[in-house]
Amino acid sequence: MNKQELVVIKVISKRLLQLAGVCVLVVGAAACSKKVVSDEKARAGIEQLHQQDRDATLSGKADELVKLWDPEAVRIQAGRPAEVGRNVIYEDDKRWEAKIGPREHWLCADLEIQDLQIHGNWAFEWGYFSYKSETNGKTEIGQGKVMRVMRQQPDGSWKFARVMVIQDKERSAAPVSKPCE
Repeated sequence: MNKQELVVIKVISKRLLQLAGVCVLVVGAAACSKKVVSDEKARAGIEQLHQQDRDATLSGKADELVKLWDPEAVRIQAGRPAEVGRNVIYEDDKRWEAKIGPREHWLCADLEIQDLQIHGNWAFEWGYFSYKSETNGKTEIGQGKVMRVMRQQPDGSWKFARVMVIQDKERSAAPVSKPCE
């Protein structure tokens, strides 16, 4: 090869390397863009689940609450055995509903999420909650902490897969900025 051919090969190699670098950047940017769109879509779906949770909680109806749970859900509450499976959770909610009946009325239920992390079709969050209910004319106000794992369903919706709830007697243990009063 003569000197001119070597120069041409060197220029072509340099251009191909630059083109490959640009391709890598474009593909990387597209992947990041897709993830941002995906995270935004996930956040919107999770926010919809939060609203459904608030509405179902205020209704106090087991038939509404069951719609929030993944089939393999687990609910953990202090002083009680873990409830494993959506059907077990539903049965417990039905027993509670029958026990309390129309005597209990939820007046307020607020949740303040402190952190939400999304990883594919799983999401993890924790936060503080506050509630106010009335039973037979007696008002109860409370607060606590919650840690929840959500799973995206095949239809794209989000459901609770794992929920751990801790009610706190002291307001300072669950510092909600706008507690139910």
